[in-house]
Amino acid sequence: MIPPTDLTGALPGNQLELEISSLAYGGGGVSRVHGLVVLVDRAVPGERVLAEITHRSKRFARGKILRILSPSPERGEAPCRHFRECGGCTYQALDYALQLRTKREQVKDLLERIGRIPNPVVLPTLGSDHPLRYRQRMSYEVAAQPEVGIGLHRLAEPESVLEVPDCLLPVEELRVAYRRILEDLRPLPGPARPHRVELHAGWGARACVALLRGAGSPSPTVRRLAEGWVAREGILQGVTWISEEGPGGIVEKGSPILLAGAGTVEEKLGEFLFRIPTGSFFQANPPLAAQVFEIMGAKCGPGEILELYAGVGALTLFLTERGRRVVAVEGREESLRAASENARSNGVRGVEFLLLDVGEALHRWIRQGRRFETVVLDPPRTGLPHGGARRLARLAISRILYLSCDPATLARDLRELLETGDWKLKEVLPVDLFPQTAAIECLAELESAASRQAPRSRTSPA
Repeated sequence: MIPPTDLTGALPGNQLELEISSLAYGGGGVSRVHGLVVLVDRAVPGERVLAEITHRSKRFARGKILRILSPSPERGEAPCRHFRECGGCTYQALDYALQLRTKREQVKDLLERIGRIPNPVVLPTLGSDHPLRYRQRMSYEVAAQPEVGIGLHRLAEPESVLEVPDCLLPVEELRVAYRRILEDLRPLPGPARPHRVELHAGWGARACVALLRGAGSPSPTVRRLAEGWVAREGILQGVTWISEEGPGGIVEKGSPILLAGAGTVEEKLGEFLFRIPTGSFFQANPPLAAQVFEIMGAKCGPGEILELYAGVGALTLFLTERGRRVVAVEGREESLRAASENARSNGVRGVEFLLLDVGEALHRWIRQGRRFETVVLDPPRTGLPHGGARRLARLAISRILYLSCDPATLARDLRELLETGDWKLKEVLPVDLFPQTAAIECLAELESAASRQAPRSRTSPA
């Protein structure tokens, strides 16, 4: 046994006895070996474990549990039978109240370390009423190995796929569709398989649509399967194919191909009904997302609102309450077209939809000297483009509402915003849109530094 004080012992293949002090963002239990941080998958604070080191870098090491020597009183029994092998639900062995507290602490730590924000105001995490069976969208990898169909990545083996027929995250309609598709894709030879399968269960009857992503055109076998899933078996209301290229299929090539049935799915948030093109981004936990959008709408004061990354208009419609004017920017043409149609079908007016890259939009309005009372944004995981935070700081007058799916990139962008000296961080609300997992959504509210010193009323030029 390597003594835990010996730094040379933290090498791949070696075994160490470790004390777990906390949980890092991403889910690893934190231990320290002579100053080196060791992250142990699925470890719980307050326990002592025997772990094998699986990875070592200059900054940290990773390990896996071989045996729990002294269990934490906070460790529970994970309800899912796939928990020990699946890489998805990192926190399932923790009581849900502890999951919420842990995520709040992680957000505060990231804001302090990456954002360099002293003592940020981080509110208690907004939790989900349904910690299980809440996901209406799931993305599955298609296995490269023979005799395996579609599933999620194995724990500590991202190149390997684990079939998850009894996963406890998707709603029942989505789980039924997954099981049927799994049976049909498993025997397909490699060249005929798609790379990835995305399932979306809609509102009401929740008939699912499927998006298959793969190289080139869909094979005749895949076309026949799609027709069967829709017409004969009725487990899906539509199947669409998107061709991708590049390592791992990362670049979309050409337009989506509708293989069978409908190319859209209907979803409801609050009082609004949305029609979403298959493959367009939409929240996987609609009831909780609606709560967040209502909070954001309530935080917006009078005056013109700029919304960046509008998508299919899910948040946009919540911003228009009390007759406010919204300029909504989206870079994907199909999503913007759907957003405009969703506004029209819900009887919402006062929205100007613009097909623009966000970086281009920021440049344009700064050159024009145009400003907006409130700026609202919900960017992808990568956050704002380089230099985007400083440009954003010059566009908003009174308020910035930043909804982020990655608190690390949020902290980076907030640091750049606050360094301008024109903005103050009022508060950050963590939101648990993905219970049982390590993912954290955050809503950051920033106020103009000038408005905190003296009340004022300003509106932007039209």
